[in-house]
This record gives sequence, C-alpha cells and structure tokens, in this order.
Amino acid sequence: MSATERPFAETSAEVGDVLDSTEAGGLIVRGGALRFGTYVLMVVLSVLSAAVLTRHLGVVRFGQYTTVISLVTVVSAITDAGMSTIGAREFAVRDGAERDALMRDLLGLRMMLTTIGVLLVAGFALAAGYDEALLVGAILASLGTIALVVQHTHTIPLAAALRLGTLSSLDLARQVLTVAAIVALVVIGAGVLPLLAVALAVNLVLIPPTAALAHHQISLHMGLRPRRWLSLLRLTVAYSLAGAVGTLYIFTAQILTSLVSSAHQSGLFAASFRIFIVIGTVPGLLVGGALPLLARAARDDRERLAYALQRIFEVSLILGVAAALGTLAGAQFMIHVVAGAKYAASAGVLRIQGIALTASFVLAGWSYALLSLRRYKNVLLANLAAFLVSCSLTVVLAASHGATGAAVATLCGESVLVLGSLLALLHSHPELRPKLGIVLKVALATAPAVALALLPDVPSLVRTLLALAVYGLLIVLTRAVPAEVLELLPARLRWRALG
Repeated sequence: MSATERPFAETSAEVGDVLDSTEAGGLIVRGGALRFGTYVLMVVLSVLSAAVLTRHLGVVRFGQYTTVISLVTVVSAITDAGMSTIGAREFAVRDGAERDALMRDLLGLRMMLTTIGVLLVAGFALAAGYDEALLVGAILASLGTIALVVQHTHTIPLAAALRLGTLSSLDLARQVLTVAAIVALVVIGAGVLPLLAVALAVNLVLIPPTAALAHHQISLHMGLRPRRWLSLLRLTVAYSLAGAVGTLYIFTAQILTSLVSSAHQSGLFAASFRIFIVIGTVPGLLVGGALPLLARAARDDRERLAYALQRIFEVSLILGVAAALGTLAGAQFMIHVVAGAKYAASAGVLRIQGIALTASFVLAGWSYALLSLRRYKNVLLANLAAFLVSCSLTVVLAASHGATGAAVATLCGESVLVLGSLLALLHSHPELRPKLGIVLKVALATAPAVALALLPDVPSLVRTLLALAVYGLLIVLTRAVPAEVLELLPARLRWRALG
C-alpha cells in the first residue's frame, strides 16, 4: 500500500469499527443530543437575524428576500440531485480506492450540476422581472451553494465516523458568522443585495478549517469523467428526483404565494414560513446522524434496522408533538419576537403550520429508512404526491385566503408525505412496521397539554411553558421515553425519570 493510500485505508477501518460496534447507538443518541443543543443555540441566533431582517426590510421587502432564498434553495435541491445524502451513505458502505474514486467523481458532478443551478436561478430571476438588486442578489446567493458543496463534501467522513460534535461545531460556526454578517450589514443600512450575498462569504470562510479536519480522510481531487457521472446519476436518479420534489413542495409554497397573492400576504407568510423551516429542520438533524448506521444495518442486519427504526419513531413522535404544542401555544410570542407587531396576523398562520411539525418529525426516520434500503422510487412517489397536493392547494387557497390558505396547503402536503412514506415502507418491508403502543401514551400526555395551549386570556409564553411542562411530566409518568435514551442520562436524572 502506498503512502497516499494508507491514510484512506486507516479511515475506512475506523469508520467500519465505529458503525459495526455496540457503541454506535450511544454515539448517535449522544451526538444527536449535542447537535440538538447546538441547534438550539443556532435557533436563538436565527431569531436574532430574523428579527433584525424583518424590521430592517419591512413586510414587502422581507417577503421578496425570503422568496429569493426559497428560489435558490429549490434550484439547489434540484441540481444537488441528492448527491450529498448519497455521498454519506456510500462512504459508509464502501472502502479503499473504490470509495476514494467515487468521492472524486461525486465532487466533480456536484460542481457541474450546481453551476447549472446558478444559471437557472439567473434565468428565473430575469423571467420573473426581479429588479437589479434582487437579480444580482439571487445570483450571489446561488453562487454560495457552490462554496457549500465543497465545504459539505469535506464533512462526509466526519459524519461516517459519527463525529457529530465536530459537525455541530461547524454548523454553529456557520450560523454565528451568518448572523454577525447580517447584523453588521443592517447596522450600516445595507440593502437586500449584500444581505443575499452573506451565504457565499460565509461558506468560503468555512472551507479551509473543514478541509483541515478532513485531512487524509477523503480525496477531493475533482473527477472530470462524464461516463462516471452518468453512472452516479443512474445510481441516484430516483432519489435525486424525490429529494428535489421534497424540497420543492416545501419552498414552492413561498414562491407560489408571492405569485398568486398580494405582496403583504406573501410577507406575512414569509415570517411564519421562516419559523416553520427553522423548527422543521430539527428532525433531519437528529435522525440524519443515524444514516450511516441505518445504511450499514440495511445491508447487514435487518433485525438491527427494525430495532433502530422503532426507537427513532418513538423519540420522533414525542419530540414532534412537543414541537407542535409549543408552536400552537407560543405562535403569538414567536411572531412578536421574530418579526414584530407588523406581522401579528402571521400568528394564526404559524399555528396551522405548527400542527404539521408532528408529521415532519415522524417522517424523518421513515425517509432515511427508505433511503438506506434504496427504495428511491417509493420516496419519489410519496414526495411527488405531497408536491402536487401542496402546489395545487397553494394556488387555490393562497389566491383566496392569502397566507392562511398557503399554511393549510403546507399542512396537507406534509400529511400526505408522511402517510405516503409509511405506506411505501410497509409495502416493501412489512417487517419494519412500527409498533404503535407509544401512540396511546403520547395521546394521553397531549390531551391536557392542548387544553392548556389554548387557554384564553393567558399570555402566549405562559401557555407555552405550562403546556410543555404538563406534556413532559406526563410523558415521563407514562414511561413513553425509550429505556435506551434514559440509560444515557446521568444516574441521578435517570433515577428521577424512572421514579
């Protein structure tokens, strides 16, 4: 073995040892908890940036800003073609020179597709008649996705080795830099163009430290082999379409609302939409760390896969209901903090979208299971159904009921997606059917919490704290939390939780 090949072989053995060990589950749970804790800090920073942006730009201009960000996200999802997730999975199940070559080809293909995405964003912005600031800003924001591709590819070996703490630190650094840049630009009175360019600057700054962390763990000499690119596309085409459609149906709601409703209603929906996206990202963060383990279990040990999915379902359901309760009770407080009095009407919009969060949390585990089992067509069909339902309802309801109608469309789309994903999983692998005993326990804890969340003449923040406190207490009393999660708590806390 040559000197250049040895570091990659050593990394392969290290990844295999971690993923095949009994410690993998604990690493994922602890890493997921760490990522969630980090994400809470990121949310606080995000609230700060949103509060600054909404007040600085105003309802109409903030709606335009959010629409451009949504456009860039949609195009990025299409041109990414699912490569980031596929890369993480393939890194976990391949090794040696084969894996090294695949990573080089993957980077080359992603760079080519993302460059096409920049051209698509520019074309759409021109066709939509964006003014000069929005047009140039959209192009700069889309260029930020190219820098993100390079930075994110360096994180693949870190994810495969379950170094979730390191990934959390990088995510937090991105958010800190982003918020600092936004606040600085607002202080000097910058317009929408430099604000849209923030992502490009931040991603460029993060590339060197991320590359240093992944040194000798991944080869990033770009592969420029079109035939290999075609092989990669054939490997991922169904999942790529599914991932693109899944992102489309979420972010297209904002774009369609801006087209069929007034600028004011688009701005109101943008405030609620931003909060919904921030909370809806949590399940992907928590469950995404388990993807290497799920991929390995899907290949080698279906019993282990079923066990892991059941625990993910239980924890996701508990957290998803908590998120829905918090949003239902605290929507008014959230909107006031994030956007201010001008966006007060967004509170009702956010309550509707908050109900969809339960589906968002539960969906994450089943989606990653289908990915691990390579059931790409099933994922595509479920996402396509959600996309069609969401888009058609958004066009109709947003035109007649503005932001509220768009929120209802989002709720319907998310419900269709979670149901479709479950049916797809059960159709292909009935042995992975989730056990529903946890549902009754969660329902018993939810009923009184909902009553508290809807108390009239009580401040929104007080309702939120009361509802979540009662829900958490009843979840503990009904022993709904999986024992494996409790075992990771300090002994004193574990004793209290078990009574």
